Amino acid sequence: MPKNYPPFKYTPTNTRLRKSSLLALSIAAIVSTGQNHAQELALEEVIVTAQKRSQSLQDVPISVNAVSGDKLESAGIENLQDLSSYVPNLKVVEGGLVPQLFVRGIGSGGNQGFEQSVATYSDGVFYGRSLQSRSAFMDIERVEVLRGPQSILFGKNSIAGAISLISAKPTDELEGYIGAKYAPEFSDLEVNGAISGPLSDSLRGRLAFRTRDDDGWMQNGLTGQDQPQLEEAAVRGTLEWDASDNLTASLKIEHSKMDRNGRARQVITPGFYAVNPFIPALNDDNRIDDTLWGDGASVLDFESNNYVLKVDYESDLGTWTSITAYSDYDYSELDYDGDTTEFRLNSLDMREEYEQFSQEIRLVSPGGDTVDYIVGAYYQSSEQHYLEEASIYVNDFAPNLGLGTNLKLDRPFTQKSDLWALFAQLTWNISEELRVSLGLRYGDEDKEGRRQQTTRTLDPLGGGLIPAGTPVFQTPALAALARGLSAGFRIVDHTLEKSRDESVLSPSINIQYDISDDTMIYASYSSGYKSGGFDARGINGATSTNNPFNYSPISLGGDNFEFDEEEADTFEIGAKSSLLDGAAEINAAIFYTEYDQLQASIFDGTFGFNVLNAGQATVQGVELDGRWRAHENLMFSSSMAYLDFEWKEFDEAPCPGVGNQTPSSSGVNCDFSGLENNQTPEWTWNLSMDYFYAINDQLGLNFIVDAQFKDNYYTSGNLDARQEQGGATLYNARISLSPDDDNWQLAISGKNLTDKRIQSYGADISLSKGFGRVPAGGVSTETLRPRTVALEAIYRF
Repeated sequence: MPKNYPPFKYTPTNTRLRKSSLLALSIAAIVSTGQNHAQELALEEVIVTAQKRSQSLQDVPISVNAVSGDKLESAGIENLQDLSSYVPNLKVVEGGLVPQLFVRGIGSGGNQGFEQSVATYSDGVFYGRSLQSRSAFMDIERVEVLRGPQSILFGKNSIAGAISLISAKPTDELEGYIGAKYAPEFSDLEVNGAISGPLSDSLRGRLAFRTRDDDGWMQNGLTGQDQPQLEEAAVRGTLEWDASDNLTASLKIEHSKMDRNGRARQVITPGFYAVNPFIPALNDDNRIDDTLWGDGASVLDFESNNYVLKVDYESDLGTWTSITAYSDYDYSELDYDGDTTEFRLNSLDMREEYEQFSQEIRLVSPGGDTVDYIVGAYYQSSEQHYLEEASIYVNDFAPNLGLGTNLKLDRPFTQKSDLWALFAQLTWNISEELRVSLGLRYGDEDKEGRRQQTTRTLDPLGGGLIPAGTPVFQTPALAALARGLSAGFRIVDHTLEKSRDESVLSPSINIQYDISDDTMIYASYSSGYKSGGFDARGINGATSTNNPFNYSPISLGGDNFEFDEEEADTFEIGAKSSLLDGAAEINAAIFYTEYDQLQASIFDGTFGFNVLNAGQATVQGVELDGRWRAHENLMFSSSMAYLDFEWKEFDEAPCPGVGNQTPSSSGVNCDFSGLENNQTPEWTWNLSMDYFYAINDQLGLNFIVDAQFKDNYYTSGNLDARQEQGGATLYNARISLSPDDDNWQLAISGKNLTDKRIQSYGADISLSKGFGRVPAGGVSTETLRPRTVALEAIYRF
């Protein structure tokens, strides 16, 4: 029976081939195989919109991966963190207080004041905050991952790259599906579906939904409950209207909600807490064993809304597109256990509200002329309100010291932004083989920021509210306690308010040459830009100074409320080639990037994440991806990446408890110059096999197996040796049964089949330094899920 399952609408996902590469061996094998039946095995063309017009992936002169909805389904890719295992040089970290996205080793730290280094787009709309990328995938047509600065067409804050999500569109005929996935070991049930079709001769609609209920996979030894417990629900409605032969309009309304109880965070080195006489017990065996002992509930609630109106008008000049969008979300995480222990030492309550409006207008030429063009304008207005309440249970922690009541800090933060930009990209088709593209974008942004910090509890010694501007631990007795708790951190009540105006001109040039009908090479230069802003989470006031008691955490001096913009220059050469009459493809890119004034967010050991412009860094590497249809029913796909990150200048970096201790020029912090960044594995690769076996004329089995390797990397920004994840390979598999018409499917899938414990995010434990100069405080880690086996079913109509 001929293979009738998805005819590999797919898009290149990844493989690698350790340090010289299995990919090279695979291509050699392809060439030696000969060209028998090659024409019948031709890969289906992958169409992307990475350059704001529909193009074959093999014709786009940038480093881009596209992953189809079929691949997302078959590989069990449910969110961006799952996707990062299949795309070279993409790393997504869900630990910490906000999601963090890294491309080619560059990402944004855990500070709510940060813009994102990796821009996230959904149906052409820019999402300005990292929390907007937290939602799970739902009814997705494809995901495109663009590596390197994308400043011209994607705008600000795509300095490292961009991720573009394209949702499934309404169809001309009635169709739909409903599916379910259940992992019995964790009582993890996911249900999703969609229905699409015509509502009239000119109007089409699509309705999609997704729900998930997960009981969690890590046991809390204190409560006996599993966590993180997760409930998710999302719904999206889309209308598409052909107003005339030349005018099409679409409206998308989307709502999502997520509730989560608990985190997957455990202590791996307790530090001072292990010997503290006020703590009765602690799991201090330093093992990663799917057990935590935190007493905080860590109740998270996230709710978002997205509205998008898109209008396309076809004219003689080309296609005019207007995208009007509004997005908002409400987020809270209450009783977050900052110390990660069973004793109530400190906790955080966090609340955030965000809303943004954006308008884009662009004109895209029809294509095929001597000069093709894209011109446009963009406007965005946003407002963010963030409140953090930190509690330090001094009296509970040390009642025999007689210091009185507990301490509580309120830290509200507000940031407003208005920006506009003009952009253009011209492509000169010099000949059939040679093309040169020039791009330019000018943007202007106004920002206002305000941060206030107030100590809301009674002064243990004086009985009144601590005056604004007074260090909390001013008295000798409290100063001694402070040094015991966190090596003498300073907390200063303050109100800081500033505004900033910045403008930037970003150029790019790309030269593309077709060596043959099957092979294209390109060379490019592009500049990247990430706007500055204001620190949402610092605890220091404008007059704070370096703190000599602060040995392990960082303490920045002076006014560090405002930080400057970040800039990048990237040089890239690449090639894309089709082999064996289209039965195989291989793409390669070599890149070199210089970053200046790289923004860093650094945990201070208490409740603050101080922001600074770290200095300079270089990132260079190689990316390869390919796919090969070896037989009518057999497909291989692979990718690999090599990454070399080096800090050229980072003088005031956070000192690790264990590891590099080169003093900074101030003598307070550490110098990371010459070292790597966190979340930067040197080698990554992925290899996948997809095989279809016909049982008879009506039924068939589909086997998918993949392996994913990541080299060792640090999970924390202070490069602590205790938070280094060793190189590891994960294995996944899926077997499905379906009929010839593919209208239903039953499957069993397994992820992380060898049940490895992988650290994804690490951090110092708040207030874990101990009395005096203890060399190393405690550290904790968040890990990926253990082995997960799931049953799946889907019905299509």
